[in-house]
Amino acid sequence: MNDKLSAKNYIGYTFCDTANNLAFCVMGTYLAIYCTDILGIKGTIVTVIFWIARIWDAINDPIMGTIVQKHKPGKGGKYRPFILWAGFPLAISAVLVYALAGFPKLTSNETVNIIYVAVTYILYGMIYTVLSVPYGSLAMVMTDKDNERSNLSVSRAIGGGFGNIPQLLFPTLVMVGGDDGQQMDGKRLFVAMCIIAVAMMSIYFISYAWTKEKPELILLSSEQVHITSTLKDVIKDRAFVTMSLIGGLVIAVQLYINTANVYLFKDFYEKSGFGTIYLVISYLPMALMIPFANKMIRAWGKKAICVVGFSISSVAALITWLGHFQNIWVYIILAFFVNAGIGFVILEVWAMCGDVVDHQEWVTGKREEATNFAVFTFMRKMGQALAAIVPMLCSFVGYNTDKEFIGKQAPEVIKGMYNVSTFGPFLMIALMLVLILLYPLDKKTTEQMQADLAARRAVELDEKELPEAERLLNSDE
Repeated sequence: MNDKLSAKNYIGYTFCDTANNLAFCVMGTYLAIYCTDILGIKGTIVTVIFWIARIWDAINDPIMGTIVQKHKPGKGGKYRPFILWAGFPLAISAVLVYALAGFPKLTSNETVNIIYVAVTYILYGMIYTVLSVPYGSLAMVMTDKDNERSNLSVSRAIGGGFGNIPQLLFPTLVMVGGDDGQQMDGKRLFVAMCIIAVAMMSIYFISYAWTKEKPELILLSSEQVHITSTLKDVIKDRAFVTMSLIGGLVIAVQLYINTANVYLFKDFYEKSGFGTIYLVISYLPMALMIPFANKMIRAWGKKAICVVGFSISSVAALITWLGHFQNIWVYIILAFFVNAGIGFVILEVWAMCGDVVDHQEWVTGKREEATNFAVFTFMRKMGQALAAIVPMLCSFVGYNTDKEFIGKQAPEVIKGMYNVSTFGPFLMIALMLVLILLYPLDKKTTEQMQADLAARRAVELDEKELPEAERLLNSDE
């Protein structure tokens, strides 16, 4: 287990989340406004569709985790093959979700639109799970070194950042209909999704080719899974529970802000193009942290950095909400500080997921990374469900989806939408601050856990047959 990961391995792991996010960021940011403004679906119904999809995930994620955990390694490894098996269908399903945008004559019946979006979006979510659970588990069998796990998490965050390119381009390329470009152009949206799908499939192929699994770490992974027992262990583990909740909330606040900003920039500030500037500013703090992430972790530990970060973000989010700023530049500058605080956990969330999976192994003696990871990703799906409340809240403050009102909402509606856009993020970030204070894995405890696990794994490997696993993993080279 002394072989270091190569730059090629890191890039391969990075690329998979780039491909994932090319479609995911469009789903998280533009699906709501596509449903309300292009298909004429009421915001409350849109939220219900999103919630139904997440309820199905409550069933789908643990099942997928069990299937992946029981999957025996063969040509390509235990987890890598899923990048191709699920990646290509995922790209196609992403196009299907937005297919009605390319054929406006088919969008006249609201009931048909509702059924179509519900079916295709749930299909997309199912396939995403088939990919995301093994992809997350892949990091656990690529390395067992804490610094390399951290680098993989940062790599995944970088990959996800590059995958957000559609968010940079859509405000000027897709939000171009109507006066001053304040409306979505459905045909351009459909063409963009077709291009994205082709890019996704190409990138998944490279990711598969450039990643690798270590046979000794696969041997440590249990193929005997008892999901009820696993869930009981997880629920009793304070480290796992608190970090899973934080993982869900951090994606919730990202998606909530992204979705709300599309409406906010379109109707409150009447400057849709500023969505690109906002996104650049929001990612800048994370970009500045990347060279120093491992040094910060070695000096203070992940928990201490998160406590400081969430404190900064909470204060900035509170000021944004209470200030009700009419100047868009003030709003964007405050966004820098909101994201400066949560930026570290966005970079390190997958490394911290690895920590709590290791913690489960430490306290139970069982290594079940796929099922543990499925529970973690399920909480991330719950975060997506929480973010999906945005269109419903917009409806509550009076947002009108009738064609003649798109881009021309009443003043009291616009004021309410500012509160919707800013109070939710403050509340979620404040809750993450409370949770990280309860998180038990400080620097000292984490170091002790890793030392104990290293010793335990060395003994276990002496009792297992390594050559057979190596033969299976090398058989495709």
